[in-house]
Amino acid sequence: MAVERADPEMIRDEHYVRHFHDWEGYAHVRAWRPAPNQVAVMISGLGGTCTLEELLPLLRDEYPDDVTEFFFHMPTDWRESGYYAALTMNADGAVVQTRIAGSTLAARLGPTLYATDDPDDESIGGDSP
Repeated sequence: MAVERADPEMIRDEHYVRHFHDWEGYAHVRAWRPAPNQVAVMISGLGGTCTLEELLPLLRDEYPDDVTEFFFHMPTDWRESGYYAALTMNADGAVVQTRIAGSTLAARLGPTLYATDDPDDESIGGDSP
């Protein structure tokens, strides 16, 4: 008998607002718990003075007992194609983006990935490059 895979629980979906350099910065932050002691965090909609280099350490500190993976989504708009990327931080604090297929992330994180994408995303769900 086949065992049905349960999709990870989405544990966060918020408009994250903080002050960076005395100015307001914001991002759309979503998180899933794919396994005990693991958190997958998706960041999109960066604005104001918010940067990935400043945001990742703050979010990592919110999950001190978990192994945390970070991803980024750049929504499609009329100017350019969107994409998903895995994020890693170098020792010098620089964030490296490695593009990943949207379908690969959706297979891992479940249907809530596309269901909670940014409302201004003009892609048709599915596979941003």
